[in-house]
Amino acid sequence: MQYIPKHVNHLQIMTEPEKQTVEEGVLKLHTQPDTDFWLKTHYGFERYNGHVLYDEIEGDFEAITELAMNPKYMFDQSGLFVEIDRDNWLKTSVEYIPNGPSHLGAVVTRDGYSDWSTRNVDTDLLKRRLQFKVTREGNDFFIHAREAGREWEQLRIAHLRCPEEAVLKIGLYSASPGTEGGFETSFYSFEINKHERKNSGEAQ
Repeated sequence: MQYIPKHVNHLQIMTEPEKQTVEEGVLKLHTQPDTDFWLKTHYGFERYNGHVLYDEIEGDFEAITELAMNPKYMFDQSGLFVEIDRDNWLKTSVEYIPNGPSHLGAVVTRDGYSDWSTRNVDTDLLKRRLQFKVTREGNDFFIHAREAGREWEQLRIAHLRCPEEAVLKIGLYSASPGTEGGFETSFYSFEINKHERKNSGEAQ
């Protein structure tokens, strides 16, 4: 299902953004400051208040979003978010570092502890349209990203305990961990396509 622009109202909201509009078929989302997703590990703080526009899906799926950011402050970020529950979730995004390099990667949280895999990218990449993709196959989640029109790059394969009948929250997301202010992201598309379950006899 393609949610932008005709089915945005079908999406539920986790933490209201500063502003959200649909203009000329593009969803524009402006963040609140001091918003993020991170639990426990290393940094000495916890945040669970990023902005997510999501649908609830059971079973295997592929989710893709295309976006362009207009970041202003350190750590501004946008991408995809998938949640089993508050202690088990993942996000994939590009994170803005004003003087570069910026960070492209994924955070995977298991049993309340977050870990982060990332690689450096030229901050000029954020001026272009980017796409993020998360695919679920049972308990395995495949995370990809690319500049629009180029080859997909695999960023991560993650394993989360996810019962077959569990209903997951899957959405586009933005966050501004800094306290100076928010920023705007233009989301050009967001779609979720359900897949038939492979190896359904596998133990969960």
